[in-house]
Amino acid sequence: MTFLSTKSRFFVTCVSVTALAIGFSASPAHAAGFYIQESSVSGLGYAFAGSTTSINDASTIYFNPAGMTELDGMQANVGVNLLIPYTKLKDTGTTIGGAPVSGGDGGNPYKPTPVPNAFFAAPVMGDDLWVGVGVSAPFGLGSDYGDTWFGRYDSTKTKLTTINIQPSVAYKINDHLSIGGGVDVQYADAELKSALNIAGNEGRTTLKGDDWTVGYNLGVTIRPTSQTTIGAHYRSAITHRLSGRFKIEDTIPAADVDTGGTARLKLPDIATFGIAQDLNDQWRVMAQATWFGWSNFDEIAPVRADGVDVDPIEQNYKNTWAFAIGAEYDLNKDWTIRAGYQYDPTPTRDNARTSRTPDGDRNWITAGATYHWSDRVSVDLAGAFIHVGSGNIDLTRNVGGNVDMNAKSKGKVGIVAAAVNYRF
Repeated sequence: MTFLSTKSRFFVTCVSVTALAIGFSASPAHAAGFYIQESSVSGLGYAFAGSTTSINDASTIYFNPAGMTELDGMQANVGVNLLIPYTKLKDTGTTIGGAPVSGGDGGNPYKPTPVPNAFFAAPVMGDDLWVGVGVSAPFGLGSDYGDTWFGRYDSTKTKLTTINIQPSVAYKINDHLSIGGGVDVQYADAELKSALNIAGNEGRTTLKGDDWTVGYNLGVTIRPTSQTTIGAHYRSAITHRLSGRFKIEDTIPAADVDTGGTARLKLPDIATFGIAQDLNDQWRVMAQATWFGWSNFDEIAPVRADGVDVDPIEQNYKNTWAFAIGAEYDLNKDWTIRAGYQYDPTPTRDNARTSRTPDGDRNWITAGATYHWSDRVSVDLAGAFIHVGSGNIDLTRNVGGNVDMNAKSKGKVGIVAAAVNYRF
């Protein structure tokens, strides 16, 4: 009983610290759109090419809970990814009422941000039935351009933080087939700020809100041979109804507003298909394709508590496919090394792309390793460089005067990550 109590305290502490850390960080997005793939340090090492087939630690819960049935006993995984983004926007002719908008370029709106996660998996009926739980941050934004940059009528500050708590179960039907699934209990907290101009007075708008809601995910692993694994996973779309405050400040007194408000945040469903092949006792290769239902994210449409509809902010995202390849090599009994590449096209369009997500097509190059410290403890390390292709912003905002925002964005992201695995 003492041993079980110690394990329970260890896991509760990991989950509590992780949830607290996620809750106090506004994460810049580092997959296309504002999806954060970094929920497994070992998976990052091969650009998530084997996330449905080849994650050999408890973080498989997020990408494919069916993979729990391949784990070696009860275990926990606690990791953190330090995201280091850089984005630059160049003014290519932004005007208000036909006159140029004053202001600087906003600099790099992002700060280095740690994104933690924690997972725990345990067999409850031999090696066939498994249960687990994970805490992660699958979506996020965090930018601050300041109040005086040229694109302030589109955005000045954006913060979106999500916390996803995922209780899961998996069952090994036979040596060739396992199934799994989980419930996604998700919290979202958002804050959107921008400038506006009323009767020559420049003010600002703020929309803040949060929400809890629930989704689900399902996964399967198929092993047609002892050397081949096929994996598939589906994560449902989630719609948050953010409830909070809507404010208009510092204009003329008659125009200022401070009232309750709501806004819908529609997140995509995600379907992933992968295959992994053992070439021999040391080499494994894998490939994966992921579909994102980004067309769900069509607009942000705030509604004031008095029933007045605020002009919606068009997003017009499109569905996308991302593709990844990777390899893993057991260097010796202590070290496993891996590397990968991913092509992740942007869901944004030129006529609706905004400074909140100045996105472009992404090319990932990643590498990683696992060091087996002992029979119980291993350490995962990974790093990534992501080149973000240039993107054009060409949109119109009515903020007390027609604003035509024209800009060009470019960016890059560095990631360094580490995780600890403990086998009980």
